[in-house]
Amino acid sequence: MSEQLCVLDKVFSQFKQAHEQEPIMSLVKRKQALLALKHALLDAQEPLIAAASEDFGYRERFDTLVSDILPTIEALDYCRKNLAKWAKPEKRQGGFAHFPSSLHVHYEAKGVVGVVSPWNYPVNLALSPLAFALAAGNRVVVKLSEYTPAVNQVLKTLLSSELKRYVAFIEGDAQVGAEFSAKPWDHLVFTGSGQIGKKVMRSAAENLTPVTLELGGKSPAVMLPCAQVNHAATQIAFGKSTNAGQICVAPDFVLLYTSQLDSFITCIKAEVAQLDHRPTKVINQAQANRLKALKEDAISKGAKALELINGGDQHVLTLLLNVDDSMRVCQEEIFGPLLPIQTYEHIEDACAALKAQPKPLALYLFATKRAHWQKVSEQVQSGTLAVNDTLMQVSATDLPFGGVGASGFGQYHGIEGFYTFSHARSVLKTPHWWPRAKLLLHRSPWLLKIVTWLYLKK
Repeated sequence: MSEQLCVLDKVFSQFKQAHEQEPIMSLVKRKQALLALKHALLDAQEPLIAAASEDFGYRERFDTLVSDILPTIEALDYCRKNLAKWAKPEKRQGGFAHFPSSLHVHYEAKGVVGVVSPWNYPVNLALSPLAFALAAGNRVVVKLSEYTPAVNQVLKTLLSSELKRYVAFIEGDAQVGAEFSAKPWDHLVFTGSGQIGKKVMRSAAENLTPVTLELGGKSPAVMLPCAQVNHAATQIAFGKSTNAGQICVAPDFVLLYTSQLDSFITCIKAEVAQLDHRPTKVINQAQANRLKALKEDAISKGAKALELINGGDQHVLTLLLNVDDSMRVCQEEIFGPLLPIQTYEHIEDACAALKAQPKPLALYLFATKRAHWQKVSEQVQSGTLAVNDTLMQVSATDLPFGGVGASGFGQYHGIEGFYTFSHARSVLKTPHWWPRAKLLLHRSPWLLKIVTWLYLKK
């Protein structure tokens, strides 16, 4: 057994035992832990920026600071601010049948939560679900990606001796990941590809472990006939170039009205031409080779590649024109700076094309008329929806974040994140002197008459 597997077994056992001894962590301890994690993260900003750039071969400062660290700080603050309100028992109604009993829902920690985080946002996608799980009173073990070893080393320094009572970080390859998923967690979160997500879910099923899956998919950016083309081009360029398109909710392809094609190309070329920063690289050669193969497959089948600003060995963005469904770029999640462009003639055609694909994690609609975007949003289901914008719906901490269908299920962020990691325990309290059980036990005739009169007549 590897060293990391031994560490995993040890931490898992310790946290399980700790939860049994202290099943309800006080709100004071939870807030202290969240605050300590925030302060440690703030102190580690520069080391994390440097480490992320090392892991990626070069990562733009913006992508780590604004897109990775900032949302994590916001999540930690949000959980601390709302924790007392979330954790307060909720009063529920029982009606005459339950009088004079009181009914409440108590939100209690599930126990020990496992989080499998990916490499593309190694800070936020490790610590944001951790924040909500910790707020709910759980102990949390995070499996960090083996592709970000430098970031992982910095993350480990965030844990003080006090935080290590509630949080642990585990490293390791695919074997460790498989063993991690097979543990009998009280809840398991996985962010990554659908292919691996299926394996994680199969492992979790052996222990009846509840799972939250964030799987991505092909998130479309749809420009409706009334869309403002230059605005849409700017938003799509931002969504696709941030972190070199290595985002689960990055626009995967553009679907636009036929007459908008030329103006869209002109606008997005002009927008990207003004960029003066060095772009984040694709994280490793394996990913670069995968993207190259997708591009070459499309070109071999008739697509035209339009490269926007050559960044040396990386392209900021490459448009793929004349694509069709036979090409891999139209079948697989791209997860990089390739952007296929497809056209349609009628809104109904666009809706039909979108409904024929698996449900995406994000749907981006561009329109100046509410009726147009609402028509599409009502017909096409997605995990999240943004109108005249990209990416920003995920950064809104008060909104739940999660997929639907093939893009995953379960949510974190918002109060829904607290609910995800909590057991909603039903609590009914009845006065010791109330004779309801005796009346029910003896099938009281007058009680049956009252029940019939109240509930069983038209």
